[in-house]
Amino acid sequence: MEPHSIKWQNLFALVADHMEGDILVLDHNGIIRDLNRHAAETRGVPKEQVLGKRCCDTDIPMPFCQTDKQECAFESAKDSGKKSERTFSEVMPSGRMRYIQANCFPVPDTVGASGAPSHYLYIRRDVTEQQRLEQRLQQSEKMAVIGELSTYMAHEIRNPLFSIGGFANALLRNPSLNDLAKEKARIIYEESRRLDEILANILNFARPSEQTMAEFNPKTVARQTIELMTMGSEERGIAVVLDIEPNLPKAYGNAENLRQSLINLIKNALEAMPDGGTLTLRAARSGGFVRIEVEDTGRGIPLALQEKIFSPFFTTKNQGSGLGLAMTRKNIEEMGGKVFLASTEGNGTRITLSLPVALAV
Repeated sequence: MEPHSIKWQNLFALVADHMEGDILVLDHNGIIRDLNRHAAETRGVPKEQVLGKRCCDTDIPMPFCQTDKQECAFESAKDSGKKSERTFSEVMPSGRMRYIQANCFPVPDTVGASGAPSHYLYIRRDVTEQQRLEQRLQQSEKMAVIGELSTYMAHEIRNPLFSIGGFANALLRNPSLNDLAKEKARIIYEESRRLDEILANILNFARPSEQTMAEFNPKTVARQTIELMTMGSEERGIAVVLDIEPNLPKAYGNAENLRQSLINLIKNALEAMPDGGTLTLRAARSGGFVRIEVEDTGRGIPLALQEKIFSPFFTTKNQGSGLGLAMTRKNIEEMGGKVFLASTEGNGTRITLSLPVALAV
């Protein structure tokens, strides 16, 4: 009796349909000949609607490949005849970015067959969490370097800077100086103070903050902050929308640090809309967290910069230390919360602060 043979299509259905990630069988032209259940369900379409299309076809919700030909794992595997691996980023319909790792394997028709294969196994999996952990590790290493640098700066720069400011202030009080000399002394004094403030920001960012944790009303903090920060917005053509859930629970954390975080976000949102637009602040409960969103209809953030905007000392402005968003994330995470970014270039930005609710214990 001959052993029972299982067609590769049946084996594919048995194994691939129970695996996480997208698994596709492509022909030599990149046409989808089969795909697993996960690939169809995550796109909300029946399997038949995807079969016969190319993996990069934009008619498919969330195309399987959104990179150019040089970065495509399938094109690379087809050209080389070997396994190819690529990691790329893509923006989801929600505006959030995720990282995708794509592997493509040439599949010969028979074992030991030579020549160009007729089919390719294309596997995609979401590695966003892995990338996030790697970025957090890099951030921790960077913070360690900043901590060492800040200690050096405190000893080697702050003391002579204090002397410069003190002598400049003394010169300003000297009645024998003419107006031109006093103006020069004033500039020296003000610049020394500005440098001291920058140094203080660096030192404050580098050292762990000692937050007083307590329960507070995030509704009050959000409402007071946006009312303060958006005075005169109507004259600038900016509409302000406040959408706060009526029964919003109390949050657990530090109210002042949340206020400062919201000030940073609202200030950035207003600056992103020089020609007017809509600023929206939402606050609602989501599971065991209070989520506060600040959304604008401004220019949006280019994809290449979205990974960098929370890094310390990174800024796209002519002025500023580049610590605002970095300090925002640091404060929120030290309160046990998280910060989420969703932005599409040309369509605005939404940043969400998520804080744990105050539990009745």
